[in-house]
Amino acid sequence: MGSALVVNADDLGVSKGATLGIVKAHREGIVTSASLATTYAAYGHALESLRTCPNLGIGLHFTLTSGKPLSDAKRVPLLIDENGFFRWRFTSLLRAVSIQRKSSLLDQIEIELDAQFARLLSDGIQPDHIDGERHVHLIPGIFEKVVATARRRGVKFVRAGKDIGLKCMRNADVPGLTLNGGFAKVGLLSILSRKDRPHIPSGVSYASYLASYLYSGRIDLMMKNFFALTPPRGVTEMMVHPGIPEKSQGLDVGNREVERYLKSEDRRRELNACIEAKAWASKWQLTNFRKLAEHVTGNVAEMGYA
Repeated sequence: MGSALVVNADDLGVSKGATLGIVKAHREGIVTSASLATTYAAYGHALESLRTCPNLGIGLHFTLTSGKPLSDAKRVPLLIDENGFFRWRFTSLLRAVSIQRKSSLLDQIEIELDAQFARLLSDGIQPDHIDGERHVHLIPGIFEKVVATARRRGVKFVRAGKDIGLKCMRNADVPGLTLNGGFAKVGLLSILSRKDRPHIPSGVSYASYLASYLYSGRIDLMMKNFFALTPPRGVTEMMVHPGIPEKSQGLDVGNREVERYLKSEDRRRELNACIEAKAWASKWQLTNFRKLAEHVTGNVAEMGYA
């Protein structure tokens, strides 16, 4: 294998608008894979939609900051607010788990991780990868739980690759990326990914490169520059968030930031870019993690993919 590309759409099942956008981007564009969230009211709609997408690879989109836990509330009281929604956000989780090292919280996160994984299995889905909503899986302490679950459950891939967004950056995007925190985000998540990778056990792997934390939520801005690159040898994961914003109106997931994100016209911009990019991707071998897993028995580097 030379240069493989997994185009993975996050937020499948978070809202009907996200699911409909992902399905359209798969059928008409370059999306080959999606991460399915289990903690939302729109999860059932996503399951129905997947019946028409047999070639779409499916992973677990592990959620801890929006939606409602699947676990019995009595088992995970530290995770929920007074309305039953997840009470945490990325920065508060990072502080509590990685800095303050609250072991009881981490124990309850593991209970919820098992519950979310079990829901996919009970609905006939064997996930081929695991990543995190709002990148919570990268938080030290949580990451070790995620990769241990992946190994135990036979999941070959987690998201932990090196960000290559800077290679695709346009000068015109610098002010916007500065204002929306893109540079701060890519700095933090790159540090966490680099620290996490040594903790990945044998039998679990990751795409060597990721496009891109820097442009997360606006992958459309970097799409042309990305496909103009000489593809690096190995596996690259492109993280996209296509959607149909008007189909996400009235959304209530206990997190206003997520709700605004899914209702933004940026979701349609990413959807259109995923469709338009089909004409640009000829230098890449489009695939998904399910197909890659047939060839990977250890780390991608050990298999000659990186």
